[in-house]
Amino acid sequence: MSIVISIANEKGGVGKTTTAVNLAAGLALSLADQPDSLNRVLLVDMDPQGHALLATAYGQHNAEPGDSLAALLIETPPPSVQRLVRVSQHHPNLYYVPGNRGAMTEASRTLPTLMANENRLARALESVQSQFAYVVIDTPPTTGDLLINALVASSHVLIPVETSYLGVSGLRELQQTIEAVAYHFHPELKILGYLPTLCDEQRGETQEILTELQKRYPHQTLPPIHKSTDLAYAHSSHMDVFTYRPPRVRQAGQIASSSKATQEYANLIENVLEVT
Repeated sequence: MSIVISIANEKGGVGKTTTAVNLAAGLALSLADQPDSLNRVLLVDMDPQGHALLATAYGQHNAEPGDSLAALLIETPPPSVQRLVRVSQHHPNLYYVPGNRGAMTEASRTLPTLMANENRLARALESVQSQFAYVVIDTPPTTGDLLINALVASSHVLIPVETSYLGVSGLRELQQTIEAVAYHFHPELKILGYLPTLCDEQRGETQEILTELQKRYPHQTLPPIHKSTDLAYAHSSHMDVFTYRPPRVRQAGQIASSSKATQEYANLIENVLEVT
């Protein structure tokens, strides 16, 4: 079975989608030399905005409602997920399920009215989980059935935390949601770590926030991701940062370049591969 990682935070603007895109792409690059089912990565975008798909398969990221992720969530029985999965633009072993913004928005309204509404994503992914080493799920920045479905389907949760007082103050609500999902549906659900994001060393509060995170979660706070123009430009160019800033000559097993953003996300990939 694959390792399923949700990138979750109930606050928007914390680098969640950036982390989902670059984690999925970095894992695909790191596993590229492994045999078939051990090198494939699937990206699932549960945020109706679909921004993770824009950086993964721009131009092919949308599908008709019946051929999109929304159909897996609300149709009974759902379509075959195998039929929906497509290969990404930038990495031959990175796959995705296409979205449809209107259909996903409607799905978020419809899900609460359906039977077994919390585990519909988990059931839809069951048939393909043996075909992927990792599944990475981007989630919406709100509590609701889309987030719950992502958590129920996951083995691990990675929590990006904006290095600001507001970024840290909202964590307790997310932890309560994770604890409730673990209690009611999925006791094996694990927090993979807290990832400080949007770090700006020139802001006085940044170091205080990093220290506070280390104090609260001493064994789960990951090395920070700093603010970077490469990350912003990569996403606006519809790419992951490893594609946007590749090394001039890629050595075996190397995914980072001289770009600090690629180095920091490569470090995250190493941590994920080690822990999972």
